[in-house]
Amino acid sequence: MGRRASTFSQSDVERAVKATRNAGLQVGAIEISKGGTIRVVIGSDVIPTKPDSPFDEWKGKQNAC
Repeated sequence: MGRRASTFSQSDVERAVKATRNAGLQVGAIEISKGGTIRVVIGSDVIPTKPDSPFDEWKGKQNAC
């Protein structure tokens, strides 16, 4: 099975982030759909999640898979 060409580029994401910051808004997250639509979630819209267990918290800090 081959790898499909990406529907967006890194520069597309960088432009979206830069435009958001230039508008005086804080970037909370970036969502990219399979079709290549880039959605910038404003910082105040992001709800931080708490790890379910101490192990999950440790795993998140270790960048483990």
